[in-house]
Amino acid sequence: MVYTPFAAGEIITAGKLASRLIEEVMEWTAFTDIGSFTAGFSAATLTPMMRKIRVMGQERWEYKGRIAVVAGTIVANVNTTCFNFNAGYRPAFEHGYQLAGGTTGFYGVRTTLQPSGALQVGLPTAAGNNANGILLDGLHIDAPI
Repeated sequence: MVYTPFAAGEIITAGKLASRLIEEVMEWTAFTDIGSFTAGFSAATLTPMMRKIRVMGQERWEYKGRIAVVAGTIVANVNTTCFNFNAGYRPAFEHGYQLAGGTTGFYGVRTTLQPSGALQVGLPTAAGNNANGILLDGLHIDAPI
């Protein structure tokens, strides 16, 4: 449902303007508190985190941080699960993104969030298999459920 703060033609008062247009539903929370990494992946120095906010009544999930990758863990042209979210932190349907990665020859990291809770990553053959990180900054889901 779309949040509409005021109806057309409605008289706006100071009291009505006091409504929250942006509300934090869940503060920044480390991935390790809401799921688990798979073998070859871990939290980097800039801890991977997630938060939930509501913008004008519409839920939005935001992510930040870096996932450390052991070289050779991401095999070219294969979806590799790097993290599994617990129930309550999973989207209702699949979302796909292109993220920056470390030591990928400037190729992006194909990333998907699955309804099963799997955070999957992949690289093209040209990127090699030396990826050492995945940057989550800018990753978000609008209307995840």
